[in-house]
Amino acid sequence: MKTALVTGASSGIGRSMSFSLAKKGYELILVSRRLQRLEELKKELILLYPNLKVYLIDSDVNSSDLGEKIATASQKKVDVLINNAGIALGKDFVQDSQWSDLEMMIQTNIMANFKLVHLVLPWMLKHGEGDIINLCSVAGHHSYQGGAVYCATKHAVHSFTQALREETCGKNIRIMQISPGMVETEFSLTRFKGDQSTAESVYSGMKPLLADDIADMMQFMLDRPRHVVIDEIITMPMAQGSPTKVLRSTT
Repeated sequence: MKTALVTGASSGIGRSMSFSLAKKGYELILVSRRLQRLEELKKELILLYPNLKVYLIDSDVNSSDLGEKIATASQKKVDVLINNAGIALGKDFVQDSQWSDLEMMIQTNIMANFKLVHLVLPWMLKHGEGDIINLCSVAGHHSYQGGAVYCATKHAVHSFTQALREETCGKNIRIMQISPGMVETEFSLTRFKGDQSTAESVYSGMKPLLADDIADMMQFMLDRPRHVVIDEIITMPMAQGSPTKVLRSTT
């Protein structure tokens, strides 16, 4: 029985990926700050898959004791890491932004991502097998104004993943990443700090990707034979040409 660790599991892509992995028979370790949502997710999963083993960790990915909790839950054996947790805050120019927002993005998108890999990769190497998928972004390839720090954090994840790929080559560890464009989740609602109308306007007049679309692609990456590594999937909705070019309907 293989174990999958999913961060940011209570909503969006992490939630969709939890269902996908459960369907494939993985034992799940689900991490999120929102315990109530995690418990609701677990109930839904168990209803569909009564024999499924699900371990919940209600923790921020930046918490100092997260590593200890994961080690206890997994008994230091994680076969798949879905390094999903991430955040964007605001779209102000750097000089107008709040430092606390910039610091939170750096801590969550870079430090927590790196910390989780640093934690589980030695376990994977010891057991001779493992898969890591880092959630990157098209913002990790193309920067845009109003997103200087967010884009910088995703560029960091992209570079980190590439280096890991070289460092683990030949060790039966698959290091992969997926870089989505516009996906309709709670991402924009968080970015604009609960401003529902502004968050909804991000997707107005176009059809964005859904969390299930990204989960389907990640599952495809995991389901390839072990000699096949999907180094990266870059994916955007049909209406998006780049982070800054979106075709919107006026009707």
